[in-house]
Amino acid sequence: MNVRKIIITCCSLLLASYCMAQDVNLDSLLDVEMDKKTKDQTQYTEATFQTSRLINGHTVETTQKGVLDLKVQHRFGTLNEGLYSLFGLDEATMRIGVDYGITNRFSAGIGRSTFEKQYDGFLKYRLLWQSTGKHVMPVSLTLLTTAAYKTLKENVDSVKLNNSDRWYFGLQALIARKFNSSLSLQLMPTMIHYNLVPVSGIPNNLYSVGIGGRLKLTKHTALTAEYYYQLPGYKLPDTYNSFSVGYEIETGGHVFQLHLSNSTGMVERPFITETNGRWGKGDIHIGFNISRVFTVHRAKTLSQNITPAERWSVPADTTSNISDSTTQYAAATFKTDHLINGHSVETTQKGVLDVKIQHRFGALNQGFYNWFGLDQATERIGFDYGISKRLEIGLGRSSFEKEYDGFLKYRLLWQSRGEKTTPVSVTLLTAASVKTLKETVDSVKIQTSDRFYFTYQAMIARKFGKAFSFQVSPTLIHYNIVPDSETPNDLISFGLGARIQLTPRSSLLAEYFYQLPGRKLPGTYNSFSIGYEIETGGHVFHFHFTNSTGMTERTFINETTGQWKDGDIHFGFNIARVFTVKKPKTVE
Repeated sequence: MNVRKIIITCCSLLLASYCMAQDVNLDSLLDVEMDKKTKDQTQYTEATFQTSRLINGHTVETTQKGVLDLKVQHRFGTLNEGLYSLFGLDEATMRIGVDYGITNRFSAGIGRSTFEKQYDGFLKYRLLWQSTGKHVMPVSLTLLTTAAYKTLKENVDSVKLNNSDRWYFGLQALIARKFNSSLSLQLMPTMIHYNLVPVSGIPNNLYSVGIGGRLKLTKHTALTAEYYYQLPGYKLPDTYNSFSVGYEIETGGHVFQLHLSNSTGMVERPFITETNGRWGKGDIHIGFNISRVFTVHRAKTLSQNITPAERWSVPADTTSNISDSTTQYAAATFKTDHLINGHSVETTQKGVLDVKIQHRFGALNQGFYNWFGLDQATERIGFDYGISKRLEIGLGRSSFEKEYDGFLKYRLLWQSRGEKTTPVSVTLLTAASVKTLKETVDSVKIQTSDRFYFTYQAMIARKFGKAFSFQVSPTLIHYNIVPDSETPNDLISFGLGARIQLTPRSSLLAEYFYQLPGRKLPGTYNSFSIGYEIETGGHVFHFHFTNSTGMTERTFINETTGQWKDGDIHFGFNIARVFTVKKPKTVE
């Protein structure tokens, strides 16, 4: 009996060992099969860089087939301009361009810069694509050819320039490798051709070598750097090598880049061969780039690792009603705490920092030479912070009249239904601003107290369903000094605003302020603005048209001097980016 048990036990052990051996063999076979499958396919490297631009220059990336990439590049003045100009904020140069993917490897683009009123275009082809698997390629290689035309009216030694003298051309080979998920490096041998060089003894072909890199910090952020070395004997006098560092944020279909650079220009000739600023002397420009992609038709990738939907997708709308157990509070009556120029009933939530960039170009009636106002710009940069769920504070600085402003904003009533029903939201605003622009009135120096202005506003709004919101804004603005004796110090106006939601991420906006008779400055008109709003991730973009230049209550409500019928229309945009300092709580 014992012998039988021993035999059965031994057989069981042998059978178990055999089964385990079979499992190991099956696993090994599966691994071999997967390796063979991988070797039979080519895996193309994705996102060596996040966009087709590193900072000033191109990257090895090409815009994918069927995708339109809208780019806004912006440079302020230099930091060494001091406090009066807020370290360069009051000066700005800009480039607006569009890139389009003809194929996955071939893209083209055009752009217009305010710097030297320059038009540019390029063709870009990805000759080699870094890959592993069946076809191994250690690097990516993209060839770039550019052309630029400077339209700024100027004379050289009193001799009028010919059209051919205004052309410049560039050739570049962009060689890059993505070493891992965090680090990418790029080498950029470059030739810039001048049809006419500014001084004798300088060759028409100028050579340089660039190097750039990207270090990924988190899933959506990275550090970037870019440097161009001009070869001796192939550079213009009194120019320096371009060096730039940046911080990149990616969210949804947007890429936002903040950077520091000693270069003013944003295309190859001005920033590679004509940089005249030095880091050591504080000739440093703060700037930003915005890249927004639009899929004209669905693009295809070369690898199955990342689908087009994943690459260009916009997060689903997460807007929902704020509520407690018995009361539902209306959420997102407006998308941000500003409508277009003015405030909305919304307040920045507790623990959230909202960074705002507001930008206005010149008027459309300035004509083609100034690209319908593109060559003139005013901007405001502001920071809003939610102290509580209902109380918000903000500070800002405008290049227009070098104005500083601050405000307090309190949400007195919140539209709700349920146990507590409130048909509208009511928010109270008090704001103060000081104009620091140096000026005199009738040869009399303005006192410091004369430079202050104060605003009191009640915003009353209602959200009618998901698609429509409406707001009224009775407003009083106090001037410590008015330009003539007939004008009262307290000017009263009445504002109207609306938002119509088109899709979960886009809306139409409108805003109008009516100045009461007898309570307005002479020679001014009512402010009227219309806009289009796009929300994605933590960003909100407003594109709009307005007859107002200023971006604070006094300047756009009481001092608008443009009329729509005369073409005094400013194209502009607002950018709002929120950062959660500490996680906000819902209304209780």
